[in-house]
Order: sequence, then structure tokens, then C-alpha cells
Amino acid sequence: MSPTTAAALMRALAAFFFIAALIFASGAFPGLDGLSILMHDFVDFPLDGTTGPYAEDARWFSAIGGGVFASLCVVMWMIFAPAIENGDKQIVRSAIISILVWFVIDSAGSVAAGVPVNVAFNVLFLAMLMAPLTLVREPSGVGAASRA
Repeated sequence: MSPTTAAALMRALAAFFFIAALIFASGAFPGLDGLSILMHDFVDFPLDGTTGPYAEDARWFSAIGGGVFASLCVVMWMIFAPAIENGDKQIVRSAIISILVWFVIDSAGSVAAGVPVNVAFNVLFLAMLMAPLTLVREPSGVGAASRA
């Protein structure tokens, strides 16, 4: 895929995940937490309605997690996507490493917390995030000397 297409895909993923981050963060606000609770129930598949109203600590972690997740989306949009477009291999490599760190910690924690099904979602998200970072190809005849 071209650098322009890969960067556009990264921005689309950033926008999609930003909406998910806002839903995640909404779990902190009683009365506005319905979508967060539904998302939580869905990720802890099957969708069975067993996720009830959040306790105070879950609300607090929704705020923290949603905020960190939203900030990652800004980084994806404003740093990762331009790095892909500009062929900045150091930032792209850093993006790959940071995403792998998320994947390992989130997946191990999900298994430890008794929600191994979340690893399947993580694999899907990992594939989506890695595509624009690893499948980008410079057009033939374009030198990369200035992009190192």
C-alpha cells in the first residue's frame, strides 16, 4: 500500500478508536455509562447482560483508561500517520514497538483477569494497527535516503 493510503488508514483507525475511547471514558459518568457498560459486556463475550452498573473503582479506571486510549489516538493521528507518509522509519519502528507492548500487557492482563476472549479482540486490533505500519511500500524509483 502506498504511504498516502497507509497514513489515511492510520487516521481512520485513530478516529474509530477515538470514538471507542470516549465510550470507554463515559463509564466514569453515572447516567452516561450505558454504552460503556454495553461495550464491556460485549468484550467479555458473550453479550449476556451480566455487566451491571460500575462501582467507584471501575468508574475511575474507565476515566483513566479512556483518557490514555484517547491520547494514543491523537498520537496515531498526529505522529504515526505523518511518519508513515514521510517514511520516518524510526517513528514507525517506535509505533510498532509501542503497539506490541500494549498487546502483550493487555492480553496477559486479560487472561489473568479471567477474560481470555479479549485476546481475540486484541489480535484483531493488532492486525488493523500493524497493517498501515508494516504494509506500506514506497513507490518504485523513489529513493529513501532522505527518509532515514
